[in-house]
Amino acid sequence: MPPPRLADRLLNWFCAPHLREEVLGDLHERYALRVAREGETQARRRYWREVMAYVRPSVIKRQPANQGPTEYQAPTTTDMIRNYFKIAFRTLSRHKLYTALNVAGLTLGITCFLLIGLYLFDELTFDQQHSRANRIYRAIQHKKAPAEDLTIAAASYKVAEAATKSIGEIEKSARIVRTGRANLSNPENKNMFQETIAFGSPSLLEMFDFETVDGSGRSALNEPNSIIIVEELAQRLFNSTHVVGKTVDFEINKQLKITAVLKNHPRNSSFDFNAIISEATVSNDEDFAEWTANWDSQTFMTFFLLKEKANPEIAAKKITDLLNANAKLEPGNSISYTLQPLADIHLFSDAITDGARNSNVEAMSQGSLLYIKIFALVALFVLLIACINYMNLATARASNRAKEIGVRKASGAFRSHLIQQFLTESLLVTILSFLVAIVFVNLLLPAFNKFTHKELSLDFNSDYRIWLYSLLAVGIAGFLSGSYPAFLLSGFSPLLLLKNLKLQNRGDLSLRKGLVVFQFTISVVMMIATIVLFQQVQFANDKNLGFNKKLLLVVDINSGKVRSSAETIKTEFSRIPGVNQVSVTSRVPGEWKVIPTVQVKTQESTNEPKVAYWIGADENFAKTFEIQLLAGRNFKGMDDSTSVILNESAAKLLNIKEVSGQQIDIPSRAMGGSYRPLNKENQPFHARIIGIVKDFHFQSLREKIAPMVLAYQRNPVHNIDYFTARIEGKDIPATLVQMRDVLAKIDPTHLLEYHFLDEQLARFYAEDQRRETLLIWVALVTIFIACLGLFGLATYAAEQRIKEIGVRKVLGAGVMNLTALLSKDFLKLVLIANGIAFPIAWWATNQWLNEFAYHIQVEWWVFLLAGILALAIALTTVSYQAIKAALVNPVKSLRSE
Repeated sequence: MPPPRLADRLLNWFCAPHLREEVLGDLHERYALRVAREGETQARRRYWREVMAYVRPSVIKRQPANQGPTEYQAPTTTDMIRNYFKIAFRTLSRHKLYTALNVAGLTLGITCFLLIGLYLFDELTFDQQHSRANRIYRAIQHKKAPAEDLTIAAASYKVAEAATKSIGEIEKSARIVRTGRANLSNPENKNMFQETIAFGSPSLLEMFDFETVDGSGRSALNEPNSIIIVEELAQRLFNSTHVVGKTVDFEINKQLKITAVLKNHPRNSSFDFNAIISEATVSNDEDFAEWTANWDSQTFMTFFLLKEKANPEIAAKKITDLLNANAKLEPGNSISYTLQPLADIHLFSDAITDGARNSNVEAMSQGSLLYIKIFALVALFVLLIACINYMNLATARASNRAKEIGVRKASGAFRSHLIQQFLTESLLVTILSFLVAIVFVNLLLPAFNKFTHKELSLDFNSDYRIWLYSLLAVGIAGFLSGSYPAFLLSGFSPLLLLKNLKLQNRGDLSLRKGLVVFQFTISVVMMIATIVLFQQVQFANDKNLGFNKKLLLVVDINSGKVRSSAETIKTEFSRIPGVNQVSVTSRVPGEWKVIPTVQVKTQESTNEPKVAYWIGADENFAKTFEIQLLAGRNFKGMDDSTSVILNESAAKLLNIKEVSGQQIDIPSRAMGGSYRPLNKENQPFHARIIGIVKDFHFQSLREKIAPMVLAYQRNPVHNIDYFTARIEGKDIPATLVQMRDVLAKIDPTHLLEYHFLDEQLARFYAEDQRRETLLIWVALVTIFIACLGLFGLATYAAEQRIKEIGVRKVLGAGVMNLTALLSKDFLKLVLIANGIAFPIAWWATNQWLNEFAYHIQVEWWVFLLAGILALAIALTTVSYQAIKAALVNPVKSLRSE
């Protein structure tokens, strides 16, 4: 039967003349075959469907009149690229499992890479929101004295002013000084908040680009009694951010006018102040006169804006020369200055004492260049492992594509065409994985931001560099992923491919095995690092610190009234049913403020003074904290106002073995800066040693226990600042309410600001816990991707040995024997990976543990556990393919022989 005439007429009407004969011939031939095989009805239906499929521009388009029907048109580059993508799409859609595995591996790898990359980008771009950040430098003072070697981020008022006027490289200077915390309140509704108080020069707002929500930022600090606040504090005080012109009550009996409201600081900013009062507000006060009196003082954090192309080293030398020309330094003392770029403050301030720092417990933690490098390597390794996974899966399918490649090469395809085809497939999979990864990243970012205390985003508003680096990384990943399969498969002879001969050679197999070894080496290192990090954090949290940290409630003293009534408050606190012991101190273990240090020596000593930390405490301190008294006695009361107790380290430092009322002199103290005399007369504080207590940790376990002098609460070195109560854990909210009521009776404006000491101590290791959690997740992803790669290699091996397996089964080999045969080679690879990973992990973990003065020892069982886990995971992955190959009917595998 002839095909439908109406369909032929329709085709003749729209089909280009030069294509009609070829198209009709093909359609009629297929129609005749279908009539014979499927019947006329089905053949006519299929014929109509094929005719309608030809309704497309390439078939309808007519040739120009001057072009003959037989003239050949060479394909353009666009045609070739379109063809590559078309074939790639067809190949990937035809092999759905293979595509899903590749997309899954690359998606996980790219997701981890993007999340870690966003974190690293945020860390590396600290303070770059200021347009002149590349010209802003922080002054760093280096002081050397016989008993002191100090590097501090501070300068004197006189240095800042004189340098700006006399040094040609300097365009502008700005100062900021923090003086502690005080109450700020709304006079209308008495909303009151304890804030860190800072004073700033007018040029601070001219030098830095602090974005304003209300008011003019440039001149906001020009007038006396003016204050600028951030929008978060404005909301707390006034429930609004449009408050310029309103006043706030300052604790020192002053009303301050709000002249600007700044946007909240971005998380990647070294500035974290909530309020700055104009320097002019206190310019006539005695305290300010004392701050500005000396050329060598360390009161102000000072920033310099250098002129274009100015050399910061030359400017620093001129500042040093200016200081030395004007300052009267004591014999043996020397001071010099360097300039630290603004962008370096976050990551390169480990060895710098920041005497003007914001002592806010929630302040941004110091960045670590070491961890930046570690996580950069981790991100690259995860992405690389995902690329290796693609390579292994692509080569696992080599046998399935052998004849396809052979036909292409026999038909005239160049090797470069095949390479481009395989790279196109890889790029298509990588782009698809990247798009899916972006979705996952945005789903994970809210939790990730909460976890890292950042404000990361990946959208159209993100920094263009993030997208540029991401696309560059994805492009490189796509090329790396497809390069090995492309160059391997395109290089085989078409004769071998068409004969379906073995495709591998020794070098190819060695490279693939090497890639698997690399994957599992990284995975095992990650597992060991995660276990060690977990152990160290647990060790830090569980270690005996020399005192009992449980149920210790620390209450801040935030007003003079409360400080002067401390004994009355102690008595009232102790009467609360839920309170067992109460002590008053100047500082507490785990302190987040500066713990002062003193210079100390025995009266008979002729040596230079030694350095020890200083805490003022009362007679209840040892009992409240449960610190062990080793010798002598405890404080008794006011009669001990000139008595001190040493810890073991201080006693050893001063060569005191027994307590017999030895006299010591304390000539000076330091609050994070240089040592200053205790009084204007330069008279030392004479103290008598009455006891020695067992060493206790008052700093992070990264620091060795330092010498400590415990003085009675009223002393000339440091005032009391805390109540510490040992409470019962039954009804803590009720206890807090009663403690708040006690404080309110003494000072109604006083806020009950408290924290539990064990929680404060845990803050020392919060970053380590975050890194531990991050490493766990990255390790899991790494292992999973590595298993996908191993799955690909197992598939490849099973395909290459399918006939060998068939022969062995015919000769009587069992499923277990064949499974063992196929699995042992891969287990050898994991064992090799373990052998490489163990020394690397041992070195890396010990390097990290050396940051801690007190740390665990890496035990042998950690390596054994990680190795066994890696072997078990690998065996589980490989055994599936091995068992599947072993269960194949040998008749099917040997049929072609």
